[in-house]
Amino acid sequence: MNSLRFAIARALPNEADALWAKLTPILARYPTDRRTPAPGDLKGGFSRLDQSIQQTQVDVMYDLGKAVAQELTSTDARRNALLGSCASDSQTANDRACLETFVRGWGSRVLRYPLPPAEVTAFADIAGATPVDRAAVADVITTLLNSPWFLYRVEHGTTAGQPVSPLSAFELAAKLSYQLWQAPPDDSLWAAAADGSLLTASGFNAQLDRMMKSPQLRSSLDEFVSEWLRLEELPSLVALRNDPVYQAFVGAEMPTDAARTAMFEDVQLSAWNTVVSGGSVSDFLHDRRSYTADPFLAAIYGVPVWNGSGPAPVIPSRNRSGLLTRAALLATGTASTRPIHKGYLVRNALLCQQVGAPPPNASDRPPAPTEHMTTRQVVAQLTSGGSCGGCHNNIINPPGFVLEGFDALGRERSVERLYSPQGHETATPPVDTSADVWLYDSEQRVISNAAELSRMIDDSQLFESCVAQHYFRFAHARVESTSRDGCLLSELEAVARSGAPMADLLKTVAHHPTFKQRSFQ
Repeated sequence: MNSLRFAIARALPNEADALWAKLTPILARYPTDRRTPAPGDLKGGFSRLDQSIQQTQVDVMYDLGKAVAQELTSTDARRNALLGSCASDSQTANDRACLETFVRGWGSRVLRYPLPPAEVTAFADIAGATPVDRAAVADVITTLLNSPWFLYRVEHGTTAGQPVSPLSAFELAAKLSYQLWQAPPDDSLWAAAADGSLLTASGFNAQLDRMMKSPQLRSSLDEFVSEWLRLEELPSLVALRNDPVYQAFVGAEMPTDAARTAMFEDVQLSAWNTVVSGGSVSDFLHDRRSYTADPFLAAIYGVPVWNGSGPAPVIPSRNRSGLLTRAALLATGTASTRPIHKGYLVRNALLCQQVGAPPPNASDRPPAPTEHMTTRQVVAQLTSGGSCGGCHNNIINPPGFVLEGFDALGRERSVERLYSPQGHETATPPVDTSADVWLYDSEQRVISNAAELSRMIDDSQLFESCVAQHYFRFAHARVESTSRDGCLLSELEAVARSGAPMADLLKTVAHHPTFKQRSFQ
């Protein structure tokens, strides 16, 4: 989608937002990329472009290209803005050259490589005998926007017949731009590719440093954090607004869809501010600032809303230990917490530990408290025995139980309020947050709050190693191979564990020799 927005903005920058809004119905039909868990993982994974293209996908790709082309040429004024005065003057002898200039300029930037004369000719030929006719120009644009070089990031390398080939300057520019910004190269990066400086160490480093400091980095970082931490798994906070138990649990003010979005952004902005401030991976884990302008979420944290500038407010409660206690990782959209879900998230997403699949007869409905039994009691009763006990007692449940000091909206609590089906409070037993937590080998201790769990996770350095592994998967859009990727994974892990800036983790991928190569093996 960013490639299409770039194409529109490059054509008619003053009308880009309005034109993009008109595409909403067609964009809604565009297939979403699949999220594919790593082998052995039950959840999670990063988006993968579906390589098995179906006719429905081809249709919507074509419809989008055609719709954009028709909008860009819908009036003589728009056509003239694209092609210049040569499209509207009284001469016809220059019409073909006028169109070719447009293809050579706009077309090259859209396809992300300088079009050679033969390809310029081929695209211009589509217009036939009326090179600057609006309908003819629309046909050319439609074809450009349906080219494989637009729809995919094509890499051929520069050494034919070799199993490993260096990327061309423009291929490297596109790889760097999509890696960090998820968008085509901007003017500065394009110029560095054009003059060859991008292929030098100093030129590459200059562009990398510039791009790392750009606000455009946020889109890529936001997607990484969202997919790594599975933020979209948080259900709607308003779906049960008419349920009497949920109403009694929430209280006077019902959350909104905006509060759910704010919970996501709170986590994403924590990562962003860690990167731009020079913080480490460990700093991200322990970050206790609130990054929300949403009053509902700010009230949960007990802080004023943040206006987005200046230092974000520090959450006053010491029990808010950072990432583990952000509402996005605690809320459930119901009146009851999810210790099993939280325990699995800690193990799999934060520590990169695989947990065995549940038995075939396991219920897919999360355990809920009763009128007289707490969530922890119900979970323990259902999972502590039989074939379930091995994983739940030692691996899944303990970290989830430690986080029971926060309710299903992420509010801090010392008691759990139990309800009848009619929403009447039946009991308020104290919350038990103590658990015997094992992380690896003989590292096991009894802890009783989220702050202790965060310190234990950080001390193990498993979190830092896990972030490195997840970022590799995100950056390469595939699961790592020990034999092929071992060196890069080791470098990423060393950076994450060293206390170096989190930004260095992102840069390590780009600095590795394999980033500048195309492997045909």
